Amino acid sequence: MSNLVLILGESGSGKSTSIKGLDPQETIVLNILGKRLPFKGSNSLYNASNKNLINKEKFEDSVEKKTWEKTIDFIENISEKFPNIKNIVIDDATYLMRREFFSRVKDKGYEKYNELADHFRRIIDACAMQRDDLNIFMLLHMETVETEGNILTYKSSSVGKLLDKLYKPEENTAITLIAMPKFDDKGKASFGFYTHKCRVNGIEIPAKSPADMFEEDFVPNDLALVVKAMKEYYE
Repeated sequence: MSNLVLILGESGSGKSTSIKGLDPQETIVLNILGKRLPFKGSNSLYNASNKNLINKEKFEDSVEKKTWEKTIDFIENISEKFPNIKNIVIDDATYLMRREFFSRVKDKGYEKYNELADHFRRIIDACAMQRDDLNIFMLLHMETVETEGNILTYKSSSVGKLLDKLYKPEENTAITLIAMPKFDDKGKASFGFYTHKCRVNGIEIPAKSPADMFEEDFVPNDLALVVKAMKEYYE
């Protein structure tokens, strides 16, 4: 069973930047949107020549297979045939759902939502079932949960309320980290991950991790530190 970690955060919260601490010789990035990775030197570290960056054109739907099926194939192939790879990063995993939704926007009825949920569930199940020494990070967008205009907490972003009821990714993993910057009294941001459930300005932060894996509630947004914490905890 692999180490599956969800990283939830709004755009610009430091999710993709956290990749920079990983060893590019041990890491493959599944770049669902084809965006440039937001850290210095990323083009030379992660590219097709180094065989550690799989760009969005590889995930396009085809007659034989859909995007979600291709994603599972990539994950299973890496796990089975590339023992040197210790980390898979799926950036941005939210768009695995959104792209399928927009490709089926003309489909009538609610059945497509059932299928969207099932396809995303299959991706997460496939991630969890890979070899023990493989870390898989799913980077997901986050949205607020509100009542009467007040923010109560946050959750992974999806494509509708029905899908929320059908499947919630964070309920199916042991580790969910929340990417959210802290600001000092001068407005300067410190980017990091919340590791435990807590409250910030009255809002519940729905982070979770096994007991004593992380000593601090807030750690730097560096996936290498997360890998180190998991390795020390489990091994």
